[in-house]
Amino acid sequence: MLRNSKTVFAQLFSPIRLTIWVVGSALAAVAGPFGTYFIHGFTTRFLYWFLIISISTILAGLCSQWVNQLIGRNRPVLADLTKVAFMVVVFTPVLFVLTQLFRYGNISFDSDFILYIQSVAVITAALCIARRVLPGFEEIPYHKARKPDTTQSESLSDEPRLTRRLPEDYEGPILRLSVRDHLVDVVTMKSTHTIRLRFSDAIDEMDDVQGYCTHRSHWVARCAIIQPERVSGRIFLRISNQDLVPVSRKYKPDLLAAGLV
Repeated sequence: MLRNSKTVFAQLFSPIRLTIWVVGSALAAVAGPFGTYFIHGFTTRFLYWFLIISISTILAGLCSQWVNQLIGRNRPVLADLTKVAFMVVVFTPVLFVLTQLFRYGNISFDSDFILYIQSVAVITAALCIARRVLPGFEEIPYHKARKPDTTQSESLSDEPRLTRRLPEDYEGPILRLSVRDHLVDVVTMKSTHTIRLRFSDAIDEMDDVQGYCTHRSHWVARCAIIQPERVSGRIFLRISNQDLVPVSRKYKPDLLAAGLV
């Protein structure tokens, strides 16, 4: 979980994301949408929009991570409805308080709060739909929700030889292998076990479990792969425990041929 959280925060606070926040805030400060042009001067408007854009983006990123772990990626409608509800409950009060403070200098709860709820709900829903419809966002469309691959899942039910090297209480299946010097990390849904073994031998001991080398140091079980993702221009595979596994140029053609990237 900690590793996944670090990945999410690295994406949220990447240089590209920060640049978008600054440029977006400057443009919003100049244009003054939703009547914000009358909020004092440019500097104040810029600060207002920077807070709105950055806070909403951070909350949306954390929400997506939480929803993907709780609901999964195979139920896009339920996932997006949950995201809308989350942003309405969590972000609406933030938006309301910031707007009241920047516009009026104090907080006065009135009937306008309903308008804030409606605005957050509509904008969040529109963004969720856009990510499903527009190409390039790597979201599973509503009409192509993936069903569990029972055939591949059953292939992991017969434990490979590599499991004999793991503790008796380990909980499978094995999702991926990673090499560090002469050590191999064997990653399952709930734990990671380190064994001393050559990487090629570890892959060989996975027997009939279908999988792919994505990098000279990484092997992934086919049934664990959810979808490809891009982070700072690099391609990764998101797997079922939410880990991101890097894809190198050498192994990309094999993954392309298999329809995985």
